[in-house]
Amino acid sequence: MNLRQLLHDLAPGPVPSVSVAGLTCHSKQLRPGEVFVAVRGASQDGHAFIQEAVGRGAAAVVAEQAPAWPMPCPLVTVDDTKRLLPTIAARWFGEPAKRLRTVGVTGTCGKTTTVYLLRAILQAAGQPAGLLGTVAYEIGARRLPSGNTTPGAMDLQRFLAQMVRQGLGWCVMEVSSHALDQGRIDGLQFDAAIFTCLGSDHLDYHQTLERYAEAKRRIFSYVKPGGYAVVNGDDAYGRILLEALRSAWRAGPAPIGAGTSRVLSYGVDPSVDVGIEQAECTWAGTRVVLRTPWGLLPIHSPLLGRHNAMNVAGACAASLALGVPPETVQRAVEAFPQVPGRLERIPNDAGVHAVVDFAHTADALRLALLTLRDLVRGRVIVVFGCGGDRDQSKRPAMGRVASLLADHVVLTSDNPRSEDPAAIIEQIRGGLAPGFARYQVQADREQAILAALAMVRPEDAVLVAGKGHEAQQIFEHVTVPFSDRGVMERFFSHTKAVA
Repeated sequence: MNLRQLLHDLAPGPVPSVSVAGLTCHSKQLRPGEVFVAVRGASQDGHAFIQEAVGRGAAAVVAEQAPAWPMPCPLVTVDDTKRLLPTIAARWFGEPAKRLRTVGVTGTCGKTTTVYLLRAILQAAGQPAGLLGTVAYEIGARRLPSGNTTPGAMDLQRFLAQMVRQGLGWCVMEVSSHALDQGRIDGLQFDAAIFTCLGSDHLDYHQTLERYAEAKRRIFSYVKPGGYAVVNGDDAYGRILLEALRSAWRAGPAPIGAGTSRVLSYGVDPSVDVGIEQAECTWAGTRVVLRTPWGLLPIHSPLLGRHNAMNVAGACAASLALGVPPETVQRAVEAFPQVPGRLERIPNDAGVHAVVDFAHTADALRLALLTLRDLVRGRVIVVFGCGGDRDQSKRPAMGRVASLLADHVVLTSDNPRSEDPAAIIEQIRGGLAPGFARYQVQADREQAILAALAMVRPEDAVLVAGKGHEAQQIFEHVTVPFSDRGVMERFFSHTKAVA
């Protein structure tokens, strides 16, 4: 491709005719003949690496300002490289999103489970789909570790292009508030977008809950004409979204009517379009009956908990709206396995209900603990910490939730990053309910999990929360292999009975 083609109508001035061998915004990954795009990030400014990119053989540089020294290769200046990057990345990879149907899911909780359910339903309908999310990026038979919930603009277009090459017709993806705020998904048009719920998270980035909510809301600006907005009607912010979307899109609530775009609500509330009429939760899973514009739909899901009944309802609502037959939806959900690290049961012969979960907010921890409270006859023991260099406001809130809903709490380290684990734990401890004394502190995460397992009895439940599927622990200068699930599996491999 030629640089002039790549930047057609995007640069304010003339663009030189230069052959382009590739595109990157990472100077250390640049290969000779590629274009370097200097992007200002949260912690580093790509303009500081222009000289390195030129030294590595950049064919051209796209930047917001020229360096103070003479450029030995062409330089194209634009107003905002971050906003430009999704467009030129899509051009470089051949506009792959135009050859895929896409569904995006956003919300504080439930994104991962919902996208896995959606992918399972689509594939049961004979529609092969790729998946991009917090746990992994899955493209056909390839499963890549996830760096971000939503990939950066360059990686996103690369993955979409790989899906096209592998003959996949769909992509289902988690869309984070960061990605929406930064415009990473610019250029995509969703066939359906789902909003699961709004809690308190990422305030270290968004600063206020209002800005966080506004970022989430932006997902619906990416819905194509005739596409669907699927919104949790039980959520307080979801109800605000429904009112705004129905007004803006002029779509009736139910059943789905004609219009350029359509809005569909789900939940327990009697007024929603896809309603949970019945929900029975056991350790074997959840039975629900959904009332839908397509008729009643009884479903048994292996997923645990009432909040997963909501995730099932949201995924089913979107799938039915997109034309998947009800019997196919039912069959796919009933055959759906556990989601990695989402209330994932750890099999054992000791009679203990052992679970790992990604819960890293007060709302998510509350849902996980309430689920176990509903399902087990014994005590509920929870192990958790909070990540370093992240929203500190949720630390005491998580401590309070744990002290109110668990019988015993073990406070530990999560991914401390550059912070002192002891200081993080002290902030969590400050939120414990007054007079709550059934807790202990063990900063070493493996020892904390083993301490919790050492006190269990048959019929007790142990929840290890915060990291879920993650296979590493992040410290300031090193990342080490670590798995909550692995620690529990090793314990139960040589423990067949507990006191």
